[in-house]
Amino acid sequence: MHVNFYTDLISLPIPVNELLSNQKYFVALPESWCVIVTDIANSTDAVKAGRSTDINLIAAGSLIAALNVAKEFKTEIPYFFGGDGGIVIVPESLVEKVLAGLNAHRLNSLKNFSLDLRIGSVTVADITRAGHEIKLAKVFIGPEINKSVVIGGGLKYAENIIKQQYNNEEKIKEDLETIDLSALNLEGLECRWDKVKPPNKNLEVVCLLVEAVQIKDQLVVYNNVIKKLDEVYGGTKQRHPLSVNRLILINSFKKFQKEMLLHYSKWKVGYLAKVFFQTIIGKIYFKFNLKLNNLKGGEYLSQLIEFSDTLTIDGRINTIISGTKENRIQFLKYLEQEEKKGLLYFGHHVSKESIMTCYIQNRNNKHIHFVDGSDGGYTEASRELKPKLKKP
Repeated sequence: MHVNFYTDLISLPIPVNELLSNQKYFVALPESWCVIVTDIANSTDAVKAGRSTDINLIAAGSLIAALNVAKEFKTEIPYFFGGDGGIVIVPESLVEKVLAGLNAHRLNSLKNFSLDLRIGSVTVADITRAGHEIKLAKVFIGPEINKSVVIGGGLKYAENIIKQQYNNEEKIKEDLETIDLSALNLEGLECRWDKVKPPNKNLEVVCLLVEAVQIKDQLVVYNNVIKKLDEVYGGTKQRHPLSVNRLILINSFKKFQKEMLLHYSKWKVGYLAKVFFQTIIGKIYFKFNLKLNNLKGGEYLSQLIEFSDTLTIDGRINTIISGTKENRIQFLKYLEQEEKKGLLYFGHHVSKESIMTCYIQNRNNKHIHFVDGSDGGYTEASRELKPKLKKP
């Protein structure tokens, strides 16, 4: 029942500001659907240890594992990237399959990366019974790419409940030497790009989290924040942290090794050889703007920018942007004023570069790129935000 709820939902070809201007664009989720949350335990310590790239890889991998299950059953699902984890919302019929794939990914990540991916789920019905709401809209990004936007406190409630119930010691007791990878499918996961510097040398990268104090005020508060971003930093293209001239493919054995272990949990020389060959071909493809599968290299790079996941609204705003130090000072002054008024809380972190993990379903028009600050931007921004949320 309701398996195709999201697949059949109309994808709105409108900008975020217009979407946030009217609640009529948002609809309630079927109560039979389920919210699944992933979150890397102790991610702050891992960031301090210089492991931001591993965190980005595993967090993005958790979304890709779920999206591949949905793809197998020709079902579209909402997903939200959070830097050190993510959220997917799935129909009841796919819950067990998605959880099985995520558990295999968790055990593999624990074995090969020593990072523990916490996983949990809660039904929309249970969220509703607890007095919380999830209202969702689907926004058109490209011919085969849609973006989910959520208002309400339901996802935050689910995330808090799942983190509280997670039993770390019990999970780690499982035998890591007998991992069943039959349920793991990370097809399409790639991490071939070097850290990406801002579009110009005088710019910086900023990861930003904004949460409305009152759930009922989310639309107004977030609409105002996005409008202010446009005013201070320019539109989404002007403040984008990625640019074509800063994208560099790298032949990094260490990076390819991590990609291989995440896919297979073991050495596969043939896979490494294929990746090295693809990267060499890719460099030629982009350098000379060649045409492959009816798409030129430059056109693909432009799509990469367009399809990168730099703005998530899942009950709060999560965004990564670039601009000058002066832009940041001006915008933070606005946020501080709104915070003093009791309208919002915010956290931010400044990075020198961006990192990303890619999900390539096809290179013509269906590829997603999960972006974070190179030194754990979202995780560090959360460190600033969390104490504010605990204040009475």
